[in-house]
Amino acid sequence: MTGSNLEEDATVDGRVSRWKNHRPALLHAATEYALATGVADLTLRPLAAAVGTSITSLVRQFGSKDELIHEICRDLQGRMVVALQARRRATSDDPSEVLRALWRMWLTPEYMRQFAFLFELYGLALRYPDRYEWFANSVVEEWMTPFQETLIARGHSVDHARDLTTLVLATVRGLHLDVAATRDVARVDAAFELALQSLAPAFAVPPWGRTPSAPRPTPK
Repeated sequence: MTGSNLEEDATVDGRVSRWKNHRPALLHAATEYALATGVADLTLRPLAAAVGTSITSLVRQFGSKDELIHEICRDLQGRMVVALQARRRATSDDPSEVLRALWRMWLTPEYMRQFAFLFELYGLALRYPDRYEWFANSVVEEWMTPFQETLIARGHSVDHARDLTTLVLATVRGLHLDVAATRDVARVDAAFELALQSLAPAFAVPPWGRTPSAPRPTPK
């Protein structure tokens, strides 16, 4: 079937017009399908059939499969960042309580499947760094900003807040990868609490963090 015939068929059965002005709803439907299917098995034809649209509509709205995955990832990360900011406000910017609230939320089934999708993209970004460069950049920078702002608001210098945020998110990411792979929630949850205890002294403002212009200690 040619592209023109496909478009004609899609227009006739109403699938193109159905989604024409409902891009957010189409993205949500595509996201739900992708979370259930995963990245490796995601193809446009089964996706279109599952959400009740056409390949033509998907291409018109999102472009290629890679562009659609990019959109889905942005949607998921946007939701997670909003949740992070909400927990930050609810816990009065206490770093330990922010992390604990997020950890509890991230262990729910809804977030577990979102992390599974993101971890799959991590693997693809390692294998195909040029193709998934956007992911490697966004998954670090977009996640760092809210927690980094929490530390700065408590008096940490920008440099120290960035370093500590890098450590915190790498730790949490590693623990979540463990629980996603093993489903051993009790063991990993205990390790998370130990990590929080170990990080607590670092959340206190260090002497060099109170004055942003002051030199940081040089490792010997």
